[in-house]
Amino acid sequence: MTQWRGWWLTILAGWSLLCLVSCSESGGNDNGTDNGTVVQTAAEPTAAEIGLRLAPQGFSVVGLSPEATKQVALGSYLVNGVAGCGGCHTTPAGYLAGGTEFPVPFSDVQGFTSIVSRNLTPDPETGLELTEDEFLEAIRTGKDFHDSTPDNPQQLIIMPWHIYRFMSRDDLKAIYAFLRRIPPVHNKIRETFIPPFPLPPVPFPSLSDSDPANDPTDAQRGLLIPQFFSAGPAAQTFGTQFNTAVARLTPDLQAQVGRGSYLVNAVAACNDCHTAPQGGLIPMTVNVNTVAYLAGGVDIGAFLGQGPIFSRNLTPDPSTGLPLTEEQFIATMRFGADFHRPGGSLRVPPHFPTEFHLTLDDLKAMYVYLRTIPAVVNSIDIGP
Repeated sequence: MTQWRGWWLTILAGWSLLCLVSCSESGGNDNGTDNGTVVQTAAEPTAAEIGLRLAPQGFSVVGLSPEATKQVALGSYLVNGVAGCGGCHTTPAGYLAGGTEFPVPFSDVQGFTSIVSRNLTPDPETGLELTEDEFLEAIRTGKDFHDSTPDNPQQLIIMPWHIYRFMSRDDLKAIYAFLRRIPPVHNKIRETFIPPFPLPPVPFPSLSDSDPANDPTDAQRGLLIPQFFSAGPAAQTFGTQFNTAVARLTPDLQAQVGRGSYLVNAVAACNDCHTAPQGGLIPMTVNVNTVAYLAGGVDIGAFLGQGPIFSRNLTPDPSTGLPLTEEQFIATMRFGADFHRPGGSLRVPPHFPTEFHLTLDDLKAMYVYLRTIPAVVNSIDIGP
């Protein structure tokens, strides 16, 4: 299910992230003046500046305090710049208005064979009804408040809550605050899907909340996330290798690795396309296949009707892994540059990484993290 969802996310990202780009172009500008307070400088943009620039038309921070403005701007950065929530929730009905239909290989108790992405806008009749506490619980445990009863709690299906659950409480609150500020869209969708077998939410792992004062970038949190990947000898080996590599680094590099891990594993969900096979969800883990973690091999092209295009090996294996320098990695993420084909671009249009909009520091942190994870030998056929 997880791998199947990852393939679908790859497909849908190309469609709906176009909507995000369109929204950002119409809803703000490089100076950030349409959204009220943040002025773009000539220097690298901050997360807040990027967040406000990517916000949809009709979004405004007018009347908010500086602290509240910073919070909703961060929420936009996470939703639009890193996590790509629009990949499933932005449809022709509107920005994050839901309605994308996902077929599933079984029917629910009512005979439905598909799940529909939810309306996340604050429309009072058809949009997001959850309180902040309920929203946090839904993301951290997978609880579906639409379909759950005290005697029969249900789990969200397709929604990759088991990845996003590792975000810090402050980041989840920022996302919620942003969702409450976006323009409401009246778009009634079918919300109920109750599988014919028990599929309850799962408890949140024993990962304490980040301390904003001592861990403002969630770096310490990021260093802890891999221990929740899965269980068993292979996972223990992965954890030992990762922790040993981190221990050899300077404190500054350790902080970069932690931030990179947080982005890769808790927000950007890189694992969805670059780890195969992924396996299913094991309670209290994300059940990552640590033997092939980020080693590529998922056929993305087959699901785009373009012929075989396999996701790249992102591990630091010298013969088959990520061959890029930091500068090349940044160029790839920002412009889709394909350094296997000098002068060419990556072949998935619009290529998923270039639709991420991350700060330079966050891109550098992701790169350092990818250089620190255990190397996996997995030769990928790049093709002509």
